[in-house]
Amino acid sequence: MKEWQTLMASYERLFYKVLIRAGIFPSHPDFDDYLQELRLLLFERAQHYPEEGIFRNENEVNYLFGFLLWRVIDLQRKSKRHKQLIQTLASEVEEAIDLKEDIDNHLLLLQFWEFLKPKEQQMWLDWVNQVGTKQSRYYYRQKLKARWRQFQQLDEP
Repeated sequence: MKEWQTLMASYERLFYKVLIRAGIFPSHPDFDDYLQELRLLLFERAQHYPEEGIFRNENEVNYLFGFLLWRVIDLQRKSKRHKQLIQTLASEVEEAIDLKEDIDNHLLLLQFWEFLKPKEQQMWLDWVNQVGTKQSRYYYRQKLKARWRQFQQLDEP
């Protein structure tokens, strides 16, 4: 067991070089996670060898550097895909919330439409379609605002 601890300690500088090459510096928020992943990768790789000497002979530093670098790049890709998936899901949830609000607003608008008298409904249509003069549309808007306030007062408990 002591043999594996010294092996891991001897490759500590390699881990830092791999992370820096991958663009993960000590100030990176996930630096410690990536460092731990590298330690685990090397440990798992070393477990397949009966002795430290055999491991070192068959895994020279240049080879390990490339091996670990590609694993870190794979981890970065997975992390990026994971973050994109989370962002996509979050935006879908926001859209669903917006849709619910749209449906609620649409239902409220339908209730308001039923609340209006036929003449006021025609005012609404003329105002929305910008039929008539600017003054008449202003008048319609004022009348509809007053009716909206009345509608809201009926809606309150």
